[in-house]
Amino acid sequence: MRWFLFCYWYEPDAPSDPVGLVRFWALARQLSQRGDSVTVFPPRYRSSFLQRGFLVAPIPLFPWSVLRQVSYAILSFVVSFVRACWSKPDVVYYRWMDSPHPLLFARLFGAQCICEVNGEPVPPWCASGLRSRMTHTLAAFTLRHCDRVVVLTDGLRSLVQSQYGVSPDRVVLLPSGSDTEVFRPKEMSLCRQEEQLDPACQYIGFVGSFYRYQGLATLLEAFARIHARRPSTRLLMIGEGEQAATLLAQATQRGLSSWITWAGRVEYTRVPTWIGAMDVCVAPFCGDRGETSPVKLFDYLACGRPVVASAIPSVTALFSRANGVVLVQPDQIDALADAVLDLLARPDEAGRLGREGRVFVEQRFGWDAIVRTLRELVRQIVQDDHDRHRLVVNNK
Repeated sequence: MRWFLFCYWYEPDAPSDPVGLVRFWALARQLSQRGDSVTVFPPRYRSSFLQRGFLVAPIPLFPWSVLRQVSYAILSFVVSFVRACWSKPDVVYYRWMDSPHPLLFARLFGAQCICEVNGEPVPPWCASGLRSRMTHTLAAFTLRHCDRVVVLTDGLRSLVQSQYGVSPDRVVLLPSGSDTEVFRPKEMSLCRQEEQLDPACQYIGFVGSFYRYQGLATLLEAFARIHARRPSTRLLMIGEGEQAATLLAQATQRGLSSWITWAGRVEYTRVPTWIGAMDVCVAPFCGDRGETSPVKLFDYLACGRPVVASAIPSVTALFSRANGVVLVQPDQIDALADAVLDLLARPDEAGRLGREGRVFVEQRFGWDAIVRTLRELVRQIVQDDHDRHRLVVNNK
């Protein structure tokens, strides 16, 4: 099969290499390894030039915010049109981006069109104003006319059906996962040595974007309690984002700066080493986070590390202590601190949770299983179209 992947993503705090494209790189790589022809049309970011094993057509963006997404829509359509003239795609796969151009492109070339909805709001249907209403109408029209809509959580499936009127038989749940070849268990002492961390300390850690909904202010307050009871504990903060300055100020005010390592954004291939250095990984999502796919939990578990996470719906739908995740009520400082302290005090239990989490992700949420399901979905769409066509012909 020949795939065209459209994936606009923009992070104002890190425009050179957005983490939002990681899922698409993994998807393209896995499809290519199965013998499919894959062309990805990402924004012209640094990571676009580092990919191997599939074709990448980087799309330049105008730097101004009003025109940035418009420029991607127009230029990606033009570039993909030229490429399709000599290599027509069978499948167009894209993440919703407030633009219907991938659907129009797919219909123009007779390709199957699959749209991925990976979080809410898409658009913010709770907001008012002409622009919001127009975006909502456009999204409803587009999603209803795609061959399938892929959602990453059960909550998103309900939202897509109720808010946009997408037929239930066109919505497919395909959770996120982890690249289990890249994210795998590593020897803790070697990871700490590689990152120049004190081997005598215990480390808890967070990997991700520093946005408000991640609950990092709660994490810092919980760490203050943890460090007071276990002074050898350190906190690893891997990532960056709009809340970085506020979090640094909070840590300074609470006298925690000496015990926190702010690693910043690190290369994707280095993330497993940082996770491998952690005794306990955390995902302290805010209670009002909304529907999203908790990608970091898959990566934590794939590295064989126990996790303490907020019990928001998208997390509880997939994870429990039985597969390596200790759930706590969101926004509760003491609950988060107590759960982490319990695992730090019981390394055997922490190790057991980590091993079970690795098995859980490897069996159900590795990219191999995800892509196998996606390719089967495409074959089903083609068969359904064939059956409908045959029914029409026979009725004549």
